[in-house]
Amino acid sequence: MSDQDHKLGEVLRAAREAKGIDLVRVERDTKIRERYLSALERGEYRELPGAVYTRGFLRNYGAYLGLDPEYLIDLYRLENAASAAERPVSPRPPRPIAVRRRRTFVVTPGAVAAAILTILVGAFVAWLGYEFVNFARTPELRIVQPAGDVAAHMAETITIRGVTAANATISVSGLPENPSAVADAQGNFEMTVGLLPGSNEIHLVASDPVTGRLSETFIRRVNVVTDAAASPTPVAVAATLTQPAADAILTGPVPIAGTAAPGATVAMSAVLVTPPTPGFSVTDAAGETVEIEPAAPSPPEPLSLTADAAGALSGTLALPPGTWDVVATPADGEPITRRVTVQPGEGLTGTIQLAGGDSYLEVEEDGTPIDGVSGGISDDGERVDLDAESAIRIRAGNAGAVRLAINGIGLGVMGDDGAVVEWRIARSGD
Repeated sequence: MSDQDHKLGEVLRAAREAKGIDLVRVERDTKIRERYLSALERGEYRELPGAVYTRGFLRNYGAYLGLDPEYLIDLYRLENAASAAERPVSPRPPRPIAVRRRRTFVVTPGAVAAAILTILVGAFVAWLGYEFVNFARTPELRIVQPAGDVAAHMAETITIRGVTAANATISVSGLPENPSAVADAQGNFEMTVGLLPGSNEIHLVASDPVTGRLSETFIRRVNVVTDAAASPTPVAVAATLTQPAADAILTGPVPIAGTAAPGATVAMSAVLVTPPTPGFSVTDAAGETVEIEPAAPSPPEPLSLTADAAGALSGTLALPPGTWDVVATPADGEPITRRVTVQPGEGLTGTIQLAGGDSYLEVEEDGTPIDGVSGGISDDGERVDLDAESAIRIRAGNAGAVRLAINGIGLGVMGDDGAVVEWRIARSGD
């Protein structure tokens, strides 16, 4: 393509010269490198990083010169298409088609006998494995009702429902009268047991009728509260916390479960013990390590849970990554503390938040630019969500306005106001 055909370059150069400014000043104002600006005005599109970035440059340069960006992009498409059409294409010589020779499959009596023998041996081994697993396994026992310990029960009997092996016998111990029940063909069972006023501890175990093996013993504690007239001194019911378990390692929201007196309120809060350790590294455009100072995560607002009519507590507490002391504080009683460690999920997730100004951004997730963001200007207050498997590259034209958080860890601003900064965030080990 001849120089006179580069109408786009002439439009850009004429508009710039009409403003009386040089390419050095344009680079300083738009944060677009001078060599890219020169390539646009000369029509040397092969010197540009790619079509996505070129369209971003044209939008920014056009807006700076007061030109219509869409008109400039249309000129670029026309000239780029014409340039591609002028390039000679070397025809490739035809390649011969390879012909695979088929092997003739011959069925012989020996092959048939071997196949039948193999099938019989495999079936016998599978049958032996099935019988061994069935004989060696421990029968399952799952109590459906009550789902947990009952802090305050008003009746002197309670119905227990659950699931176990088909036709298994469920035995009860720990009570003055210990009945038994037999599960149906689907393994479902139900029994009603008598209780005494105060604390009752019910032990349940299932026996498999085929193997004779016993299940694990399940324990349900039921506290029977008598009528106020018959019991002038109320029975104090202490709160318990069954979840989270002590020293649990979790990913995502922390489950809360426990018991308290029916209608009692328990406040759930968290105290940071140890900030999270970033599972990623940050380097600049030159490959040098960027020293980051992650901000300590803030604890969530306290959560208030109310025990239901059976005295059960349940809920979730959303905690950022780190080691926390989860504290349950009942309205009347001593606080209960469980220490947990919350880990980030797989990959790299996070946000870019623009605050205090606009910024030109180039953003790639695992080498792929984010459409509508990369190569353009992001406005003050705009937020960009990030989600990559192993690597994220961010180039900011006004680093002081760009705040970054990765895997729930706040990394603060990328640099000074007006500075051009490039970071590459890579998962540790990649």
